[in-house]
Amino acid sequence: MKKFITYIISFVMLLCIIGQVTNIYKTSVFADTKPTYPKAPDIVGKSAILMNPVTGTILYEKDPHKKMYPASITKIMTALLTLENCKMNEEIVYSKKNIESLTWEDSNIECKVGEKMTVKDGLYALMLASANETATALAEHISGSTENFTKLMNDRAKKAGATNTHFANANGLHDNNHYVTAYDMAMIMADAIQYPAFLDIIHSTEYTIPANNKRKKPYPSVQRHMMIHPTSQYYDADVIGGKTGYTDQAGKCLVTYAKRGNVPLISVVLKSDGDVVFDDTKKLLDYGFDNFEFINVSEHDTTFNTNTYDNLVSPFTTNDKTITVDKDAFIMIPKNVSISDLDTEVSFHLTDGSFASITYKYGNHIMGSAKLKYTDSNSESEKDDSSPKETSTIKKELSTKSVETTTAATKKTNTKGNSYKLLTIIIFVFVVIIFASILAAIMLHRRKLNKIRAMKRRRNR
Repeated sequence: MKKFITYIISFVMLLCIIGQVTNIYKTSVFADTKPTYPKAPDIVGKSAILMNPVTGTILYEKDPHKKMYPASITKIMTALLTLENCKMNEEIVYSKKNIESLTWEDSNIECKVGEKMTVKDGLYALMLASANETATALAEHISGSTENFTKLMNDRAKKAGATNTHFANANGLHDNNHYVTAYDMAMIMADAIQYPAFLDIIHSTEYTIPANNKRKKPYPSVQRHMMIHPTSQYYDADVIGGKTGYTDQAGKCLVTYAKRGNVPLISVVLKSDGDVVFDDTKKLLDYGFDNFEFINVSEHDTTFNTNTYDNLVSPFTTNDKTITVDKDAFIMIPKNVSISDLDTEVSFHLTDGSFASITYKYGNHIMGSAKLKYTDSNSESEKDDSSPKETSTIKKELSTKSVETTTAATKKTNTKGNSYKLLTIIIFVFVVIIFASILAAIMLHRRKLNKIRAMKRRRNR
């Protein structure tokens, strides 16, 4: 009996050892061995975001959805609506109500009541000199009044995906009901940079407003975004332009558009401290450019390029066609990460000639998405264009998704799962064999004991 108990104890210990080995194997081999996400910089700004406007990828965020006062970065929206509603040679007029509403501390270009100026001149005064009276003049020209214009601003903000923003004026002067978020400003900026005229304006270091009916001498407007001035200590060759802002309540704000090679980035920093806002922006831009790369999905991921992928049969067609990934789709990923390290989610929906889209994720970070399309196998191949298109369509899809989502694990994840299942089966079979061997040994031992006992009984008779 003692030996039987010993066998049982030995068997239990064996099971414990096997369990420990399995655990060690699982945690060491199947643990998440992905490279870590790049370490983000520390900035002074209270709220900030770094976004790729093509993919919608958010590379950095610090309270990006917190409502903040925007000050003069409001004028990005004013400029956007002006470009969408006016011709450059249209004439704006500065009203008495507008000019008399100015205070001595307001940014302005010394306009007079009744002064006439082209929309083009007004846009340069708006974005370079941050002229408050020009913002109001443009608003009145477009909508008849600032009140009507703010309705247009708020509607346009929602269209851009800026759902936590409310504008109360066209120039950004403080109002408790005038607020934005860093995320919303990035979305608005992403729409504004679609206009070449906007890019020309924000990239100008200075612009001279010509003499007019009330202005005897030309007026020089100087860019306030110091990162595009070659003589500035904050100069950055990657920066195309942006907009500064400041009020006592808002602190120093800065929205910046930059591009290195074919990689575009938008940086928004809210409530920073003086010129530190330029240092904050520099840190964010360098973080994005130095640690991430912009890759074409179709060139790096062929997982979905097949006509036999049964899991991706479109619910919208019964035709026998080939599945292809949009050749114009790009995503932004860390430089030390490959596309096989990413997780994917496939969402089925019928839009813009595609039946589904793939969203690529790295941990909790969305790296971008690509559309899946059906194409005839005998049709002419799609035009190959490896250059990313600067469009806000993708980032809007990421922010307003309302489709049924089917999660598709990556090949790497499937391999891990299958390998672990195989290991579990092998260990189970091994345990069964050991257990059977122990039982057999116990039975043989008992049979020997019984024989010995029987022999002893015969001798004693």
